[in-house]
Amino acid sequence: VRIMLVLYKYIPFISFFLIAGTIQGQESSNQIWNEYMFNIPFANVYNVELAANYSTALESPKWRSLEFQVTPEWSISQYVDVMGGILLGSTIQSESTTTFELREMLGARIHFTPNKRILTRMLVRFEQRNQLNQESGLWENSHRSRISAEAIIPINKQSMFAGGKLWYGILDVEAFLVLDKNLDERFANRFRLRAGIGYRISYGTRLEFVYTIQQSKNTIDDNFNTTDNIFRLRIKQFVNKAKPSSLQGNGN
Repeated sequence: VRIMLVLYKYIPFISFFLIAGTIQGQESSNQIWNEYMFNIPFANVYNVELAANYSTALESPKWRSLEFQVTPEWSISQYVDVMGGILLGSTIQSESTTTFELREMLGARIHFTPNKRILTRMLVRFEQRNQLNQESGLWENSHRSRISAEAIIPINKQSMFAGGKLWYGILDVEAFLVLDKNLDERFANRFRLRAGIGYRISYGTRLEFVYTIQQSKNTIDDNFNTTDNIFRLRIKQFVNKAKPSSLQGNGN
């Protein structure tokens, strides 16, 4: 009942953005993202996440992207984590355009309810994006900030830190702010709303299915706005069971 009441409070907020996205979106697409995240926590305050992501559109115009990301994190206290990261990615954006991206990131996560049943937190990231058009050989650079509000809700346990098999819900909303200019790419992200469910098989293995509605701005084909439905399948693995960390990893 308590979980239903919490979710109920989110309904007006979620509905507003879902409706706004549908109304404003002039184009729509369905995408699938397959993500694998390997986490190495140690000393109870550090974590290194190695993540791989393959994503593609399910209909024309087809595009395909493969990304690898390394993200070290440090938990300064139960309320604040800091992190850095580097991403390497290649995207076939159209038949004539293939891009390579090198992305550096600095960020921080603020935990509002670190020891409560429902975990709420805010993640702030600043990114420098360097993109190479492999056909023209030209590099472009851009900077953007990402701000997200997140909630993780245990379903069949009293806490996310309880032992045994655990089902949990995922809710978050993220806004993107381009600080200088858009890169010449098919999808320049502006807004994401995510809702999903996860299952912790054991400490070392978790499975997640996340639905994302994404507002994007197309900077190649006449600057059309798009609304995308993204279906994300995630596998998360953790090592060092003897010293479990409160850090959960990030992904993209």
